[in-house]
Amino acid sequence: MTARPILLLLNGAPGSGKSTLAARAAARRPLALALDIDTLKHSLGDWDRDLHASGLQARRLALALARAHLDDGHDVVIGQYLARTPFLVELEALAEQCGARFVETALVLDVPTLAERLMARRRAPDRPEQTANDRFVGPEDAEDLVASLEQLLARRPHARRLDASRPLQDMLAELESLLPGAQDDSRRTAR
Repeated sequence: MTARPILLLLNGAPGSGKSTLAARAAARRPLALALDIDTLKHSLGDWDRDLHASGLQARRLALALARAHLDDGHDVVIGQYLARTPFLVELEALAEQCGARFVETALVLDVPTLAERLMARRRAPDRPEQTANDRFVGPEDAEDLVASLEQLLARRPHARRLDASRPLQDMLAELESLLPGAQDDSRRTAR
């Protein structure tokens, strides 16, 4: 019997570690796709001229890529900061249409820890997207970022909170425990 693919959302503020966790989680699952929407957005020409339009286009592209990968029977892991529900609803609908399981998680941090991480990232970015995004978000935004995620989570009680202040290996272990078929993924075949 073939396992249902998983569409895993790692929601979290910039600096929470969602892209790193998404890449590591995908690497543990055969042919899983770590789909980074910021990378798609920054691949669009003149993306920073209209952040709203480039963000919407990147999300449309992400949905199309995710659909193709889920339809092929493979997992998709998306790390993205979402403070509003429309894209979440689209992801849930996509999972349902593809016969996939939607798993929603949120990486949570307190304000001082997030501000510290954003400052460290500004001083020494380790990915090109961080340099680009740091023009628009910084340590001074930590309180608003934490508050907006908490407001969203109040409306999304099924989202699993992951304490992003813990070591990466601990978060990976907890994440794996949330995913169905974690023990059987090596035997998974395309549908």
